[in-house]
Amino acid sequence: MSNLLQSASYWNSKGIILDRMGKHKDALKCFEKARSIDPQDADVITNIGISLDKLGNPEEALKYYDMALEKCEDIKIIYNKGISLSKIGEYSNAVECFKKVLHEENNNKNAIINLAIALQKMDKLDEAISILKEWGEFDYIYTRAYIMLENGKKQIEDSINLLQMCLNENPESIPSLENIAYALKMLGMDRESIRYSENVNALYSERKNVEEKIKTLKEILSKSLNAYEELGEILEKKKDLGKNYKFYKEIFEGLYQDILLIDEDYSLFLETYRKRSISSTKTFIKELLIRVNNLSESLETLKFKVEEDIGRPSLRFIFYILDSLEYKKESEIYLYLINNGDAEAFDISFSIEKNKYLNLPKVEDKIDSLKPMDYKSYTLSVKPKAVGAIEMFTFCKYNGKEEDQKETTYTLDIPYYLNEDSYNLTYYLKALRLDTNTTSEEIKRRWKDLSKYYHPDTTQDEDEKKIKESILKEINEAYEELKNYY
Repeated sequence: MSNLLQSASYWNSKGIILDRMGKHKDALKCFEKARSIDPQDADVITNIGISLDKLGNPEEALKYYDMALEKCEDIKIIYNKGISLSKIGEYSNAVECFKKVLHEENNNKNAIINLAIALQKMDKLDEAISILKEWGEFDYIYTRAYIMLENGKKQIEDSINLLQMCLNENPESIPSLENIAYALKMLGMDRESIRYSENVNALYSERKNVEEKIKTLKEILSKSLNAYEELGEILEKKKDLGKNYKFYKEIFEGLYQDILLIDEDYSLFLETYRKRSISSTKTFIKELLIRVNNLSESLETLKFKVEEDIGRPSLRFIFYILDSLEYKKESEIYLYLINNGDAEAFDISFSIEKNKYLNLPKVEDKIDSLKPMDYKSYTLSVKPKAVGAIEMFTFCKYNGKEEDQKETTYTLDIPYYLNEDSYNLTYYLKALRLDTNTTSEEIKRRWKDLSKYYHPDTTQDEDEKKIKESILKEINEAYEELKNYY
């Protein structure tokens, strides 16, 4: 595996992501793996406790919180210890934990809410309500209404008024509507209660579609994490096989930052989910789905490039069309067969299939070898009668008996007109042996590689020096111009 996948921080972060997705067993395995790498990390030990608590084992979780507190007196540990203590009915000790948290962070919302709930469980309703009265936000008002409703009939009307305040902030708050329906039923107002329940049912139906999208989001992100690790293992096996390794490893590690950013925004969404309208939720999840799908596609593309480019030749056809192509008019297409890979290719053969729609004859050639960055150029004459496709087949040997085969299809649009800007772009890309699907990173990398390859100091032959100086000048000019396009 790469260094990133060997780190405790990676497995700890992955565990946090899986925990947010509700995969607590998988999260626990990740935290345990992180601990096997770094047994002293208090954050990892705390996260093991959190997973155990969510898996219904708060007593075992408390052991890990105490273990973590021996290493570090941290607010996060104390807060989670309070949560587990509440679950086993030790409300007095839980209250102490939440008060410790608030001593350090007096506006910690979750600590305030859980402190109030623990006090209510200890029959200290007035103290719980007085704490919540200091705060006017949705969560505090809702919690105050909820614990008043639990306390009995004398608090019901006040709780309904508070829940109505929550509905003023978010008319689609299902918990608020459900509790109002419950309260009205307790007051014997069945007809009004049914009306609120009907609203709840309608909202549940709409939110069901949202929940399906959230489920899809979780599945894609989970698959992306697995794909990421699989890619890391492939990279590790190829790290000594060629110059492209470092380039792809940097992209690989950069994609992990994308994973963390998506998870961070998903975490923000979970914190505000109750307060969001359905339309707002749909928009947020739609954007996250676009990002996570793009991440998944990027991982697939990178995997293909890693397997294709590291430690092996990569014979690619690149087309440069520098003239307009029109029906029944003879034109030329410049075709380059380039070795974009790490290894030298031997015994190369390729063929271009005949195409009657383009008036393109069959082309065949054999090449003894192509070193990395070497190329062979061809000019194809076409006189198109209709839209057609150019089909090419290549075959080469490398690293002893290993073989590499590839098929490429290029569909040609007729007519094909180039404006001046497109012509210039194609011309500059041609100098670096790149096509229009390239990226700014690939342009920079190719420029560096070609600059080294064609540097005049790499030869003692004076004639060859002049040739390399001319090519290097063309490469540098193209690189400077391409900065305006990418």
